[in-house]
Amino acid sequence: MKKNIILLIGTLLLLAPAHAQRNKGHQVSRFTFMTSIGYANGVGSLNLKKPDGTSYKIVKNRIPDFQIHQLLAYQFDNYFTLGVETGFDIWRNTAFIPVCLHLSTNMTSSTKLTPLAHLNAGWAFKWYGQTKPESTDKVVHGTSWGPHGELGLGLRVRFTEKLSLAISGVYRMQFSKVGYSIPVEGEADYSDLYPNRYQNALYHFAGVRVGIAY
Repeated sequence: MKKNIILLIGTLLLLAPAHAQRNKGHQVSRFTFMTSIGYANGVGSLNLKKPDGTSYKIVKNRIPDFQIHQLLAYQFDNYFTLGVETGFDIWRNTAFIPVCLHLSTNMTSSTKLTPLAHLNAGWAFKWYGQTKPESTDKVVHGTSWGPHGELGLGLRVRFTEKLSLAISGVYRMQFSKVGYSIPVEGEADYSDLYPNRYQNALYHFAGVRVGIAY
């Protein structure tokens, strides 16, 4: 029994330096980059109102949102990364350039697979947009810049100490304005050409994004 205990203690003493060295080698603090693409689809609806505040009509949010982003960040350890993310969010008839503070965390220190979460919060500037209403619902979506946010949950697949693949489901929000027309009695109806009223709108999206971190 005494011999077995001595053997166990000796084994632990031999394994401890190797384990510590392995953990030390995987504790990475460095600048990191990630290029990502994504797709999200609009969810929910917009309640457009008349000047007196009563409901005018309900417009469903079915806007496709294609995303191309670049992240510049600093990885503090195996868990936390903080940086700045920017890129392009391309809707059906308009586009934004978001500039966001990015915070991400790995939920475990696994070197191969680990659950992850990220949060983006910032401002999205207008890139381009059309002024003519859509033929289907006679509205113009996303007519102004505004706050932008995104929450993601997913999985990180690590290939090397510096190279990894991040796959996340995302929930995205964009504050902007929606333009629409309310016919005025006695005046010509130009609702097919331009809106005569604008309303603040919070657009919601759900989708997925894939990123290569290096």
